Amino acid sequence: MALDRAIVRAPSTIANVGPGFDVFGIALEEPSDRIEVRRTSEPGVRVESIVGVGAYAVTLDNTKNTAAVAASKVLSVAGADFGISMRIDKGIRPASGMGSSGASAAGGAYAANLLLERPLDMNMLISCASFGEEASSGSRHADNAAPALMGGFTIIRSNEPMDVMRLDPPKDLGIVACLPEFAVPTREARKRVPKTVPMHDVVHQVGHASSLVAGMATGDMGLIARSLDDVIVEPARAPLVPFLKDAERAAVSAGAFASFLGGSGPCIAAFFDRREADGLVIAKAVQDFYEGHGVECFCWNTTWGAGCERVMQ
Repeated sequence: MALDRAIVRAPSTIANVGPGFDVFGIALEEPSDRIEVRRTSEPGVRVESIVGVGAYAVTLDNTKNTAAVAASKVLSVAGADFGISMRIDKGIRPASGMGSSGASAAGGAYAANLLLERPLDMNMLISCASFGEEASSGSRHADNAAPALMGGFTIIRSNEPMDVMRLDPPKDLGIVACLPEFAVPTREARKRVPKTVPMHDVVHQVGHASSLVAGMATGDMGLIARSLDDVIVEPARAPLVPFLKDAERAAVSAGAFASFLGGSGPCIAAFFDRREADGLVIAKAVQDFYEGHGVECFCWNTTWGAGCERVMQ
């Protein structure tokens, strides 16, 4: 039975994940956004309020707000005869590389779907959420929205038609997400992606991306560690994140088995084996490094998590 009102938790995510530009994504256990929706008799989607981290940077304009655009697309595809009133509580800072707009888009799509008599399937929901991402970044991509909706580690085989697969990462995979006090708008970061690349770099990416999927599927942490090297996109975006390579080395020196640029940045992600390393030590090493250069840095010691889910009250 369709609902008249719902509150949804939408998780942060790390997109790209090493060599998987616009293809791989992983959901984080924390932080997250919350989106509340209510069915209205008036058509369209209206954003009533936005609070939380960086709320000042998120528009109330329903034609540009990622959650509203995604929700509106769901209503349009479903042929719904009602509208939605929406409230957004941001727990994920915009321009962070932690899937802030993707979480909002996914949450808006998921929440709208809960109000339908005949809900859309997951691939269609991801497609609707990608329109929300387009409103934010200027391009349709789903590598944040997919893990935000499905949880775990996701692989986008195709965008047209949308075809996404999900894997459970190793249960002991720890993730540290460090956020230095820089802003890297996705729109700007996407301009840095090379339009042409040498064939030997393409071969490198395909090999590493394939083995990363194998590592996730088999739970082989060592294979995951060896497969996270990106020679195409991260080097092009590195100038947008001061001290990126130094921060990655600090994470690895403190126990991470790999560290890489999270999404478009400035997030620095670090993977570690929770049986062998302490995420708090890794987080402190990166935080101390940045603070030693006069830059405030927030860190989350977390793991992979579930996708969007209804919050019961």
